[in-house]
Amino acid sequence: PGDEMRMNMFIDDENLDFKLVFLGREVIKTKFGKVATLKFRPYVLAGRVFKEQESLTFWISDDKNKIPVKIEADLAVGSLDADLEAYKGLKHQFSILMN
Repeated sequence: PGDEMRMNMFIDDENLDFKLVFLGREVIKTKFGKVATLKFRPYVLAGRVFKEQESLTFWISDDKNKIPVKIEADLAVGSLDADLEAYKGLKHQFSILMN
């Protein structure tokens, strides 16, 4: 936890410094059962879409697939919660810990 990755991103004709912070491993409950995940927080551009720099958090499966499982965001106009609803065509079996 706390490891970060920095890169440059080109958005709206602007070159921006992008930072992604690894927050740790977390087991979350999904409609498929409990899933081991990696939790990340990108530092996003506050203002037009997001309330603050730390407004977005996402979880990806901690398996060989690394698929997005959950996203939470505080937006300028409200909030967003997104959960994986379905999956198919994965190269590796999706790891469900328990139902």
